[in-house]
Amino acid sequence: MKILLYHKNLHSVEKNILERASQRKHMLKKTMIWDILLFILIGIGSTLIWIFSPVLAQIPMLSMFIPVRMSIWEHLKLLYFPTFFIAFARYLFMGNLQKGILTTYAQGVLLAMSVMTAGHYIITGILGKLFIFTDIIFFYFSMLILIWYLRTHADRQKKSSLSGFLILFLITVCFFYFTYHMPLELGIFQEIILQSQ
Repeated sequence: MKILLYHKNLHSVEKNILERASQRKHMLKKTMIWDILLFILIGIGSTLIWIFSPVLAQIPMLSMFIPVRMSIWEHLKLLYFPTFFIAFARYLFMGNLQKGILTTYAQGVLLAMSVMTAGHYIITGILGKLFIFTDIIFFYFSMLILIWYLRTHADRQKKSSLSGFLILFLITVCFFYFTYHMPLELGIFQEIILQSQ
């Protein structure tokens, strides 16, 4: 009798594991479109914005969302704002399935912005100057880190997006504030000179 009960419990545990694995696989497939959209928006959209930013920065409303100075802080906008818009779009469309998705996006974008900033200072510290190609490499590397984080944590969210919402709100306020006010005397806000060769 005990053997039968043990066998039945073991079969039930196996079934639960298989169901969870199947649900995870289904969720990752279902959410892949959001990651592809983010990849396109950052990879192509941000590149075009960076190229045309001198012209676009003249439009007051757009200047809050695009780089207006050549500083690492302003370059972070190219990574942050596409993520911000996709995060809220995903929350609106899939919030009932992924209740903590804003928190996952907030954690992912903080990680990616940290990698981009650290890469900037590491390369500048080693080479003594920053080349255009190293800046571009770290930008795309940070984007891949962000997408990797979202893919690996898409099914491990907390039950609430409140903390993610607060983090994203605070970062957005900081970007808006430092666009229109004199930046603090910190290296992250200072103008950088990119070397072409």
